[in-house]
Amino acid sequence: MKKQQILLGIVLGGFVSGLLYAGNAIEDLNMGLSKASVFDTPTPEVAEYSKSEAGKNERLPIAYSTLPPQIGHTVEEYLPITREENECADCHDRRKLLKREWRVGKKLPMPDNHYGSFNKQGGVEEIAGARYNCTQCHVPLSNAQPLVENTFK
Repeated sequence: MKKQQILLGIVLGGFVSGLLYAGNAIEDLNMGLSKASVFDTPTPEVAEYSKSEAGKNERLPIAYSTLPPQIGHTVEEYLPITREENECADCHDRRKLLKREWRVGKKLPMPDNHYGSFNKQGGVEEIAGARYNCTQCHVPLSNAQPLVENTFK
């Protein structure tokens, strides 16, 4: 009997504390870090891509050493990029550009890590099978404004 009374007291205490806590519940509209409603979707401004031709720009700066460089020229005429049709490789294939110093009007060569295969079984003069899709890592230059502040140092 005493065990039942203790158990009943625990259950009732949990029930009462649950009711008191439910009064402080967060509303669905206030979930998350943003002070705006989670149902509001801001529409970013439409960005324009560079219209300059290949070989007509200065080399674009990069934020840190391992960041893939941006594409400084229009790419619309080169799309879609496939393994069979890769006009990027026609201009940037290293074999044609070995030891050439870069300047405006000259093509920037692909680095060594774009050749061979990851398991060291492909030819070192062939573009690695995983590297043919240039726009997977390299993006065309645009005037898009950041959606969030960049605090990278």
